[in-house]
Amino acid sequence: QLTQVQFMRKIFMFCLTGALALATTSCKDEKVTTMQTITVNGQICEVKSAFYVEEKADEQWETSYDLILFRPFTMSDYGVDIEVSESLIGKTIDLTEPVTQTGPLRPYLSVGAIGETEFDIVHSFERITVSNGDDISSATVSYGMLTVTRDGDNFSVKLSVKLSDGKSIFADWTGKATKVTIPE
Repeated sequence: QLTQVQFMRKIFMFCLTGALALATTSCKDEKVTTMQTITVNGQICEVKSAFYVEEKADEQWETSYDLILFRPFTMSDYGVDIEVSESLIGKTIDLTEPVTQTGPLRPYLSVGAIGETEFDIVHSFERITVSNGDDISSATVSYGMLTVTRDGDNFSVKLSVKLSDGKSIFADWTGKATKVTIPE
């Protein structure tokens, strides 16, 4: 199951990159009132684009929202990808502990770094898996807290993650994300 999820995330990222390139070239100039940043492994960048995909519930998984925060579009993507189940929205989540199923469907939580030092932390089936690209890593989550709130297309993210191998992600972002629909 995890391999299939990772494969679907890769396909999603390729589709999203194309959508981002198109949106970046055709967007209107809008006044930006605050500068908000993400930090991955010590590299700080301003968030200029935010997209999300709503993943509908199926017979096993809850509805979730995959939120991607990007720096200004360049040839090398850089950003943070957070997928969080609807039941976890508005809660402060300790990323060192697996999320547990409290309803009839399983919750899903994934936090990832997009770019040169790509890695993912996936909470599924009440366990935590850290991967480095396509390979499972021996790293563990040393510290991690996440809070995501949502009101329509408006999201707020407070994220702090440190892995045992020294990698890290930090985000304190609030703003409107553009909904993207991926054809099935």
